[in-house]
Amino acid sequence: MCRTSCITFTLCIAFLNALSARNAFKVELFPLKSVLRIGDALELSCRVNGCPDDVLFTWRTTLDSFHGGVVEDNQTISLLLLSNVSTKHSNGIVCTALCGGTKREKTSRIQVYSFPRDPEIPRIKHLTANQEQSLTCTVHNIYPLHMFIIQWLRGNKTIYTDTPVNISSYEKVQNYSSVISYTPSVTDLGKNLSCKATLNLSLSDRLSRTTTAEYGPGTMTVSSNNPLVQLEKHLEITCHADGNPQPRILWWKIGESNPTADGQKLVINNASLTQAGWYQCEARNVVGSLKMPVKVIVQGPPNIPKIQLKDDVDPIEGDNITILCSSDDGPTTLILSRKNRSAEAQNSSVVYLNIPDVKIEDAGVYVCEAKNDFWIKRSMINITVKEPHHISMTPDLPTIILPAAGSVSLLTVLALLMRYLRKDQRDSTNIGMN
Repeated sequence: MCRTSCITFTLCIAFLNALSARNAFKVELFPLKSVLRIGDALELSCRVNGCPDDVLFTWRTTLDSFHGGVVEDNQTISLLLLSNVSTKHSNGIVCTALCGGTKREKTSRIQVYSFPRDPEIPRIKHLTANQEQSLTCTVHNIYPLHMFIIQWLRGNKTIYTDTPVNISSYEKVQNYSSVISYTPSVTDLGKNLSCKATLNLSLSDRLSRTTTAEYGPGTMTVSSNNPLVQLEKHLEITCHADGNPQPRILWWKIGESNPTADGQKLVINNASLTQAGWYQCEARNVVGSLKMPVKVIVQGPPNIPKIQLKDDVDPIEGDNITILCSSDDGPTTLILSRKNRSAEAQNSSVVYLNIPDVKIEDAGVYVCEAKNDFWIKRSMINITVKEPHHISMTPDLPTIILPAAGSVSLLTVLALLMRYLRKDQRDSTNIGMN
């Protein structure tokens, strides 16, 4: 009786022990999470605890494909050696351990990616304010493409964000190009143009690469387009060009073989008339070059102008006269004036003042001024206006006497006749002397 009961009891205890041992059977996998580039190596360790029997290990991908690695088993530990991680390992590797009739599994999550190079932007001839430009940024060998974005930046400001759509395959390494149309503004000048590529693998794993575009000079500015400097004074002109790499600035005087200045500033000290003329600001970098002409004007005092009557005779009241003022100093500003009459000519070598039906009150001093931005030179002329000639008609005495003879006495007529004869003789004598 005891013998049978004891055997049954022993078997029950053994079964419970075996069941308890299998319930204690656990699998540990390390590492549980990996972020790897395509081509990297990975070692996974799968360990079993609490299995009283021999353990059978198997490895596979989450897509049930062959892992392509080397397995080394050692009783309760199995190692999987992957020498070349590929896209087929994306998502994860599963370790399966079989202890008796009990199976346990653990998955190691693997994020595989490919982002081997910086973005590439072809060299841009130039970026000119308010002119549309087509831009291309290409990134090669990207995986996974659906986690990838491209941002275009001018300075620190994002001008466009590009996310791939219509992805043909989620299992292949691919290239991607972002093509945009961009119109720079004046405020963009001097700021870098960049393409930033980002692979968002997870909230904590993010990879970014940025490339700054190289472009030739496209927009040039100078502090003054037609600078004017007084004779023997100081002049500075600054030239700036937008480009990357930063352009080198050279100043040339047109017609000369050597540069006048190397750098943004053209400096002229103690300006002379020989330093006047056309200069050229040239901007160069590895992409291209651009030139801008600048005219430098050196102003000395004008020559004294010449003032005269067009007809070299004194005018008579009622004549139409023209006064002219001329300069042999080239085009300048001429002003011819007197009281309320004036004439002015800008950038001219002569100015005319026409006075129709001249009056006595138009006589006087007329002033001609030749002036520029720094000096004034004057000349004057005094014009007299003559009265017109008046012919006096004195009636012949006999024509007066004859009608009067009938109404006065003969003595009176004789007296008048004698007076007339004396006057006539006196006038004749004066004419002969003249």
